[in-house]
Amino acid sequence: MGRKKKKFILGIDLGGTKILMGLFDRKFGLKKTVKLEMDGNRGEKFFFNKLIDGIEEVLEETGSDLSDLVTIGIGCPGIIDIYTGTVKVSSNVSFFKNYPLAEKLKAKLRVPVFIENDANAALFGEQQFGAARGHGEVVGVFLGTGIGGALIINGHLYRGVSGGAGEIGQTFLSIPSVSDFETTRLKVGALVGRNAIASEAGFLLLRQKCPHLLEEIGYNVKKIRSGALSRAIRAGDTALEDLIRSRSRWLGVALANVVNVLNPELVLLGGGMMEAMGKIILPEVRSGIEACALKPLMKALKVVPSRLKDNAVILGASKMACEILKMTQK
Repeated sequence: MGRKKKKFILGIDLGGTKILMGLFDRKFGLKKTVKLEMDGNRGEKFFFNKLIDGIEEVLEETGSDLSDLVTIGIGCPGIIDIYTGTVKVSSNVSFFKNYPLAEKLKAKLRVPVFIENDANAALFGEQQFGAARGHGEVVGVFLGTGIGGALIINGHLYRGVSGGAGEIGQTFLSIPSVSDFETTRLKVGALVGRNAIASEAGFLLLRQKCPHLLEEIGYNVKKIRSGALSRAIRAGDTALEDLIRSRSRWLGVALANVVNVLNPELVLLGGGMMEAMGKIILPEVRSGIEACALKPLMKALKVVPSRLKDNAVILGASKMACEILKMTQK
């Protein structure tokens, strides 16, 4: 009897508050997704149990098992050594410090595992299948719990010397003081990410400026997610809309710096906040870029939304894992 033909590739998006898994066939047609709540601060045992449970669930629901998997590709926030599958540091999972994630999963599952920064995986997915297809000079920005960024230069992902290129969320909009708190507070991610928005929205709640958001979540700031913000804005919470618009313009100003340095042809905006409020965010980001970028560079620039949306990371990670596996098998 011949060897069983492997049919599927598994893509995993390790987000700040959720894990999204997608099972793809060998032509990258999506067969099944599973979404799990996640808390990266509950320790290694909890994390691995959650991850393995999700993998088993997505396989069981498609009548398959681990022997059907060609490979697993994972998009993970942080600085990643893609050659060893080590997470050097990640803000979303407390024990990810020089952590050999690929090695541990491979030992557990007996399946090839490849790790990439989640923003890199998302932009690679968009280049292969989505809004960045056919473009060689691209800046990708992904608005989620924080702000993730990725770069395509000369048609290829640019990771930098240490694997951390593209981290626009770690750049500054103002000159920081010597205070560590002040330094952190002035970073783009701390001003524009969903956690930053949620903090400001909490103050608006206390000042009775968001009646529709208050009706949905009460004073529980932990429930301030992109969907809740979007629904409250549609219902008429204008103070919230003003907040989202102003912070989006700030992001545009930060991106103007990137445009002036790299002169890309495309700025691609994705992530959960874009999916929920893209019609508000995108024009404001474009306005901020136009106000501060060099005019000749703007003539060649397009600012576009993600086409793959929530599936960008899982699709990009799956495709990348397959390509790396092919190279290692030559």
